[in-house]
Amino acid sequence: MKEKTKKEKQGLARLFELAGARKNKLTLACLLSVLSSAARIVPFFTIYGVVVELLAHYTAPAEADQGKILALCAITFGAALVYGVCAYASSAISHTAAYEIIYELRLQLMEKLSRISSGYFTGTTQGAIKKIVSDDSDQIEAFLAHHLCEIAAAIATPVFTLLYLFFMDWRLALVTLLPICISLWMLSSCLRQPDKAALQAELHDAQERMQGTVVEYIHGMSVVKVFNRTLSAFRRYEGDLNHFTDVVERTARANARPMGAYYAFFGAQLLFLLPAALLLIPTADSYLDFLPVILLFFLVGGGLKEPLENMMQMVILSSRILEGVRRMDNILRQPEPDQEGSGNPTAFDVEFSNVEFAYTKGIPAVDHVSFRLPQGTVTGLVGPSGGGKSTLAQLLLRFYEPQAGSIRIGGVDIRDIPPDRLADLVAYVFQDSVLFTDTIENNIRMGNTAATMAEVEQAAKNAGIHEVIQALPKGYQTVVGRDNAYLSGGEKQRLAIARVFLKDAPIVILDEATAYADAENEAKIQAAFAKLARNKTVLMIAHRLKTVERADQLLVMERGQLVGAGTHEKLLDSCTTYQKLVEANQRRDRWSIGKGVVRA
Repeated sequence: MKEKTKKEKQGLARLFELAGARKNKLTLACLLSVLSSAARIVPFFTIYGVVVELLAHYTAPAEADQGKILALCAITFGAALVYGVCAYASSAISHTAAYEIIYELRLQLMEKLSRISSGYFTGTTQGAIKKIVSDDSDQIEAFLAHHLCEIAAAIATPVFTLLYLFFMDWRLALVTLLPICISLWMLSSCLRQPDKAALQAELHDAQERMQGTVVEYIHGMSVVKVFNRTLSAFRRYEGDLNHFTDVVERTARANARPMGAYYAFFGAQLLFLLPAALLLIPTADSYLDFLPVILLFFLVGGGLKEPLENMMQMVILSSRILEGVRRMDNILRQPEPDQEGSGNPTAFDVEFSNVEFAYTKGIPAVDHVSFRLPQGTVTGLVGPSGGGKSTLAQLLLRFYEPQAGSIRIGGVDIRDIPPDRLADLVAYVFQDSVLFTDTIENNIRMGNTAATMAEVEQAAKNAGIHEVIQALPKGYQTVVGRDNAYLSGGEKQRLAIARVFLKDAPIVILDEATAYADAENEAKIQAAFAKLARNKTVLMIAHRLKTVERADQLLVMERGQLVGAGTHEKLLDSCTTYQKLVEANQRRDRWSIGKGVVRA
């Protein structure tokens, strides 16, 4: 794995780093937003100038400087025009940049998910991944498109306003600033609470858990209904929903007191300004000169509430957004198998040497396992459920990395083989066949996208599925799950085997590939296996011993350990675990139902 060479950025700095070159667009959008906010407050001061001019000639309004008044009106119009242009440009640029950034981020996330170890998916629910890729991405897009520029404007508006107010009268400006400082201190104390980050993380965890339960509930709806577990399954969702509600309430309670104090002082500028103005009036040189200043402070000082309130809302929102960035970044920083290996095996025997692996520390799933699969032979891997059979296959594919020992193909450690090359060397038929909502042709082509149509059809013929495909409404162009084309479990499995034929990898892993097939489909799948195994190194994981009895060798796994190796006849004499498996298979084969009694 690649080592970290510098301190990793966090929060908003990391989000800008992920934005890449498009952060320049965001910076420009924020600058335009600041300019629009400056233009927005100009009318307050031009109106003030008009009022001052009129009051200066209140006894003879006709003597007021009409040119000055017209100039101030023109400035007001120009400021409104600048505000409109800058606000529109800022919004357009920020939206464009946000869409481009989220597009790239989602691509990066999906590419990363396709490269990282499958161990990540073991400990992460579908709902959590969906929330990160979809929901958190949407929130980040909204933050970049709208809220980032709003934060810039919300900061700039009070700064520009207060600078001008200090120029007008520093004493009243300090009075205006006092409640703002108190309210910001309240907000800061709220955000600096030690459990603030923990509460945000717990809030995201609760939401992910709730979404994961919803996904599982919907996917398993048929099973829930068949076993009449609708109420109990719903109660699980209800429990997760109640937990989410509890976390939201605790978050609100934690914020209630400081936020209440914040709002109490936040809008209190007028309460501070009024007595201050009454105290300062006697010190003024001219009542008429001081009156417009007081009115300006009342008008503009009270108007500071809106931008500061927006800033407060954006700051609170940003804490949720940045938690989403952290979770997204957690995926992007997941370690990947090394891509720099140069190993290229020319022989295709497989050797496990003292391999150890555990999903959970202290509970070995594979415990000091060593064996060899000679090139061009078929090896059956059997044993009780949970014995480590599928784990061994996944270790060979580098779905996980062994904690000790080595796995070699043709004498080359698989860690030295580039992942793309390793994927070319090994084909895997999963226990549960996965077909995509695409044409049957494209589903088979996943084994070799460069194959000709004739090669696709030949692979289907080898898998014994060609006739079934031809009978479908659109043949090979039929979309799986649509076009009135619904395949049985055995037919889906044969489509998966057709992929492996098309891939033509020298090493093949068959993981319980006939587990859900009926007798007819099982016979066809077994015939396909016989063709597939020719001149290849095959590892066949099986519960039904009759499917592997004629294998060149059998390996027996129990509780993560290799407890037997040899032929069927040898293991019958020497391996107790294998003997028990044979007896269990024989009892299953004799199983029947008669006169209300299950017999075995």
